[in-house]
Amino acid sequence: MIKTPVSRRRGLPWAVPVLACLVVIALALVFAVVRTNPPERSQPLQISTSEWLPYISPDLPDSGPVAQLLTEVFGRAGYTPEFVYSNWPTAEKEVTSGATIGMAPVVVSESRASFALYSDPLLEFRYTLIGKKGEALDSLSHRSDLTGVKVARIAGYQYWEQLEDSGATFTDYPSSLAAFTALKDGEVDVVAEGSVAGQAVLESAEFADDASLYGEVQPASDLTSSTQGLHLLMKDTPEGRETQQEFNAALAELRGTADYEELVASLEDTSQQVILTGASGGAVDLFDDKGAAVGSTPSGTTGSVLGWPEGSPDRETLVEVKILDGPYRGRLLSARLDDMEIDHA
Repeated sequence: MIKTPVSRRRGLPWAVPVLACLVVIALALVFAVVRTNPPERSQPLQISTSEWLPYISPDLPDSGPVAQLLTEVFGRAGYTPEFVYSNWPTAEKEVTSGATIGMAPVVVSESRASFALYSDPLLEFRYTLIGKKGEALDSLSHRSDLTGVKVARIAGYQYWEQLEDSGATFTDYPSSLAAFTALKDGEVDVVAEGSVAGQAVLESAEFADDASLYGEVQPASDLTSSTQGLHLLMKDTPEGRETQQEFNAALAELRGTADYEELVASLEDTSQQVILTGASGGAVDLFDDKGAAVGSTPSGTTGSVLGWPEGSPDRETLVEVKILDGPYRGRLLSARLDDMEIDHA
């Protein structure tokens, strides 16, 4: 005769509450781990940012040097970043709301002290004042304040204290290009921007003027320039603090390597000024980004090459160049390699 498992039935009244307690404890432990640990490494980390040439942009190769640097550092920590582009004020709101894990690249700012954690510096960044070359710009280097000077700022940027307290008249613009366009049109006297980023705008195809007409205030002073670090910003939470520690450890590991030096070097002003010289002093043909002829410019026209072709180019290879003077001034076009001479002036 098969015996009925009475003992199992009899155990149910005490087994159920014990099992329930174990489930509750297990769920609590899982909840605690999820809340205190960084995001799952298999999930992309969303990083808020804004297009900022030449540092980061969806239109740059691999989204630009800063994006490559962040990807490399996070990769060493076991994460994959995903960049969410908007503007800087929106990026900050996304971090404070928890919609994204952080924003980059940013400078340290007192206005964010209530909520921000910063990584160690990714790289150095130099703010400066850029204006039209001439006596008015040169005179700024000798001043103790900027009273009466019209300064263009970019919305969402955090500027240095000496500039903010300089007595200048500030006007905010939605983008760096808009600020430099205002400078071109005489609406402002100078633009407060990074040295490298400002040069990138001046040499871009979108800026409709001759880049060689503009320069920085020289010699620089604490009033007209500030060197700071660029950082990854995270919200000050247990999750943010642990992510910060992992990120800083991976960044320290990357520093000093050839990969890091190469990324930083790519942010230097690598443009080369050239003189376009046609055969026998004739006109130089210019082409658009599809290789179609758009016209010609006189021999002696100067340009700035933003990147030389790789591999083994021949004499007919087209090279992109920002035209600095002549009838196509300000345009980003292409010319044959054979029609270019390095300007050593």
